[in-house]
Amino acid sequence: MASTTPVTRDPHGEPSVEELLEQARLYEDSEPNRARSLVQQARVLARSQHDQAGEAESLYRLAELAYAAGLTNEAFAVALESRDLAHQCGAVSTEVSALNLIAAVHYHAANFSEALTSAMAALELYRTTGKRASEGHLLNLLAVIQHGLRETDKAIVTYEAALMANKGENRPDLDAITLANMAKVRADRKEELLAVSLGESALALAKEHTPEFVPEILARLAASYVALSALDRAASCLDEADGVLRDRTQRRVALSPGSVVMVGIARGELYVAQHLRDHALREWAEALELATKANMTEVALQLREKLANLNREMGRFEQALLHQEARYRLNEEMLTRGAELRRRTQQIQHDTETARQQAEITRLRTTELEHMVQQRTDEMQEFQVASFTKIAVMIEHYNADSEAHPERVGELSAAIALELGLDEAFAALLSDAARMHDVGKVGVSDTLLMKPGPLTAPEFDRMKTHAHHGFEILRGGQTPLLRLAAEVAYTHHERWDGSGYPRGLYRTTIPLSGRIVAVADVYDALVSERVYKRAWSSIDSLHHLIAGRGTQFDPQVVDAFIRVMLRRDPSLESALDRSALG
Repeated sequence: MASTTPVTRDPHGEPSVEELLEQARLYEDSEPNRARSLVQQARVLARSQHDQAGEAESLYRLAELAYAAGLTNEAFAVALESRDLAHQCGAVSTEVSALNLIAAVHYHAANFSEALTSAMAALELYRTTGKRASEGHLLNLLAVIQHGLRETDKAIVTYEAALMANKGENRPDLDAITLANMAKVRADRKEELLAVSLGESALALAKEHTPEFVPEILARLAASYVALSALDRAASCLDEADGVLRDRTQRRVALSPGSVVMVGIARGELYVAQHLRDHALREWAEALELATKANMTEVALQLREKLANLNREMGRFEQALLHQEARYRLNEEMLTRGAELRRRTQQIQHDTETARQQAEITRLRTTELEHMVQQRTDEMQEFQVASFTKIAVMIEHYNADSEAHPERVGELSAAIALELGLDEAFAALLSDAARMHDVGKVGVSDTLLMKPGPLTAPEFDRMKTHAHHGFEILRGGQTPLLRLAAEVAYTHHERWDGSGYPRGLYRTTIPLSGRIVAVADVYDALVSERVYKRAWSSIDSLHHLIAGRGTQFDPQVVDAFIRVMLRRDPSLESALDRSALG
């Protein structure tokens, strides 16, 4: 894609940030790895030139490439980083793009309320620019999310607004997508004539401007034609869709599993209408297998229900029952994880009660009341620290270096507390409490914890639940230590700007303990080697904390931590860029 902005080069003739990003555009579809390499070069160059706008745009492009490659967890994390940096330097267009991508990731993870918030923020921010070219695109995503929330009336109005916004902007590609989505809403409302009219309009545009969507649009059209008993037209649509898919296979163009599954579902509907029930069973079984492999859980549930109903109508009650049971199992998968968490939590409670009883025996054997009380308190506290720290270490067992992570986070947290002028008793208590910050990961599967590559968006959402799980495990404690540990577990992933989790707390509504442990935890995670990353240097890790000062982290806590580290290693001073510090 040619740029309308003059490309600039530095005095030595090296490509500029803008030129590297434009070159990357040329390879996004054909050579995504090469495109990624060029964008990485642009980011490094922008950072070396202190070009925050260029770095923010580079980060967004990296997120975009990760999302296209199916690496939704990586895309989400990098898009958040792009959004924060763009906001910091006033790069509004990049911030809008990052917010829109964040909304898309939330939507595909079925986090509809979070998706709606990000999409609305992107639209409102974009409208402050006075531009119009991308408003239809932003409105389209907003309508998709409203449809996901079952607010179909709102979705239709928003789609119509998107079409109006596209007028005069020459965006037939966006019109095709919007019309196809409107057809889906109408079909879901059983308004098949409207669905067909909109679908045919979308198809005509898609064939010329967005051919990648043609098979799915044809599949939806076919389903509507079946509902209208226009079976010949439905068959024609599906034959055309099959031809497109075969052509792409022959040209070795990657096929979207969603498109193939949608065509299979529609073909099965046609077979049912033609009274070819055995053919429908076979078609839906193949679609189910592909949907299962692609983790399309909602589609798999839909197919299980179709197969159960059709088998029952055919008198194949045993097969119908098998599909119905499988459908119930899919529904219960999330509950299974909760049951496992409850089992582990009960084990922890059992161990704690055993220790309490042992402490009571010790109390009964002593003769000095003050000594007895102090001994019981000390033993309970030592047990609590030892018990939960063992769990925290167990969670980190997949990496030898990270086994010491809880202890290091505790020590760093105490040092920050003292630097902030807090008393030694609190610092010592925080040191022990901070070791338990990730105890909630006991409720996360080992497969997820030990995954060497990036997490998908649904996996990342499951990982995020550890903050709430940790709070639930620890909050029943009666000692100051367990109360502080519960507070830390619940709040160490909150962010200063309010975009953290699990509750989106903002600034000083986040307890100071959580703000301190957040800095210690991130620093130690960065300098440690993990299965999914290499260890960062101390100076790069400190620069990351400085970059997050005022967005991810409490500025005063970051400043205190920097002072602690410079005292420990004065050689860092010469390499530390402190321009962003207050």
